[in-house]
Amino acid sequence: MYIEFETLPDSARIWVFQSTQNLEYKEVERISAHLMNFLDSWQAHGKDLKASFTILYERFIVISLDEASYQATGCSIDKLMHLIQALEKETGISLLDRMQVAFKSEGLIHTIPMNAFREELSKGEYDQTTVVFNNMIETKGQLKNEWEVQVKDSWHKQLLPIA
Repeated sequence: MYIEFETLPDSARIWVFQSTQNLEYKEVERISAHLMNFLDSWQAHGKDLKASFTILYERFIVISLDEASYQATGCSIDKLMHLIQALEKETGISLLDRMQVAFKSEGLIHTIPMNAFREELSKGEYDQTTVVFNNMIETKGQLKNEWEVQVKDSWHKQLLPIA
């Protein structure tokens, strides 16, 4: 059952799907319609799941689920992943490429392959204070506090050159 994103507790589980490019208005509208329809009828073992989504920075789709009411199952998560794959196919936008790193530079969000980001770090183009998006977070509370972090405070620190 779809509910407003803001009403979900900080303990709500989340999945972050990152686009490699900014989503245009019509893409946001199309994706939003698909997600509202899907989440409104999303179930696990016949039980409604209290879920929502938000699109941040016209680039990140964040799905949130209040598992206090009922937990997602493997099958329900598979259905979510199939929806995301269908959205990729329909829009031609990559949402599942985990080998891309999104980061902020000069007020803009950039996405580049992980190896290229590692190379830029080693050249000093970016450093441990560069703000990255830690899409490995698992809760809505972490989205608020641990999503946009400096490289040194994220799993991305393993990409830093050894001093």
